[in-house]
Amino acid sequence: MDDFYLFANCNFVPDKYGDWQEAYDDLSTYVWSSEPTTKAYYFGIPLDYAHDFSKTTSMFAFEIYGKRDDLYGDKGHLSSPAMSTFLQKIPAASTTGLDLNHYKCVAGFLDLPGDKTECGIMQDVRITCTSASARDSLLSSLSQLVTSVEKQTRADGGKDGVLTYMAFANLDDDVGARIFGRWKTREDMERFIRREEVNSFLFANKENVRAMEQRGYLPNGKGWLHRGEGYAGEVKHDSANL
Repeated sequence: MDDFYLFANCNFVPDKYGDWQEAYDDLSTYVWSSEPTTKAYYFGIPLDYAHDFSKTTSMFAFEIYGKRDDLYGDKGHLSSPAMSTFLQKIPAASTTGLDLNHYKCVAGFLDLPGDKTECGIMQDVRITCTSASARDSLLSSLSQLVTSVEKQTRADGGKDGVLTYMAFANLDDDVGARIFGRWKTREDMERFIRREEVNSFLFANKENVRAMEQRGYLPNGKGWLHRGEGYAGEVKHDSANL
């Protein structure tokens, strides 16, 4: 759980997603071959643009690095020649600069099946608590929920369709938290958010929450969820446990 997590928003000029993505493809090839500490490089398109990815004006990015220096250090991801080239190509397609948020994982699993099964839908839940102490309380409760979900999902062999469920604390402030989930199908997600333990967590923490934003995304087929080992919640010999 000591990895360095990045959630980012990529914001596009209308109809320029394709131009941005073309530049990204070259960057991704370099990162996969030359940056083993870029452990995850995973993206989602808002459900608003499920009908046509090319028209999207934003994209969700979920990235994992071995440590902060692997992103920001002199030899890190943002300092590479490939990134420099990428950043020179994308301004005409982008409506903002880099929109980055930094987190640590406090509980959860990235890939319960262990085989990078692609999801049918993902959900990002961004929480702002009323105070630092309120966040501590919420994260304690959230960690219990995530642990319970993992135990139950493994026990029933993944039949509930939960692929990823992770809880995070914001490193940029002392009131932010985040939940990232992936499911095999939208129906699996809809059943999940109606589960008694999920809503019990929400009701129990109402007083701790000042604001909450929730959004669903579809995978865009680019990047990677993980490199095959060392990811959060990894269980050796998963096939024997599911």
